[in-house]
Amino acid sequence: MAHLNLQSSFRKALFFFFLALIAYFFIDTHFLSLPEKWHPLMKTFTLLIFPPLHLALWGGLFLYMGLQKKRWSLPLFKITLAQGMVAGAVRVIKILAGRARPDIFFKKGIYGFYGIKWSGYYHSFPSGHSATAFALATSLSLLFPRFSLRFFSLALLFSLSRVLLLKHYLSDVFGAAALGIMVASATHLLIDKIIKRFTHETV
Repeated sequence: MAHLNLQSSFRKALFFFFLALIAYFFIDTHFLSLPEKWHPLMKTFTLLIFPPLHLALWGGLFLYMGLQKKRWSLPLFKITLAQGMVAGAVRVIKILAGRARPDIFFKKGIYGFYGIKWSGYYHSFPSGHSATAFALATSLSLLFPRFSLRFFSLALLFSLSRVLLLKHYLSDVFGAAALGIMVASATHLLIDKIIKRFTHETV
């Protein structure tokens, strides 16, 4: 069952990758105008998927459960490691891709990818918040498959706040979704294989 869920995760990643391509060529520069009254809600959504917050939250829960020797320590370890792996991947890709943020597009009309850049103004792709949200949705979906649609719907809803606040392009969100799904799925698969191999050798 877990294997089928992992295959489903990779199909989702491919779907979001194609959405990112479509958004980049046809949608990104057509921004939605969000009324000022909605900004506090969008900022709340953004805060709820703030990457360091999730690293601290899930890491703290893992340490607590581990010390208490609770059965949830392994699932929490998987979530924490997936969050850490996706955060690292996002940071590397941001620097290598060098995509100009919407701010630069508005001010100077600069759009696209410019290779290795250290300036935060060129770290638009992928969205770190969105990668965090979709990595978490993937982890939770692998643990609770029946709620998968709800997890991914919430991840998409919260991630769109980055576009509506004009912090990212839509393709940044879709690309981050694909990345988060792929990294979290691979992390869970790797841990399961290591545990299975270790268990087999010790029997």
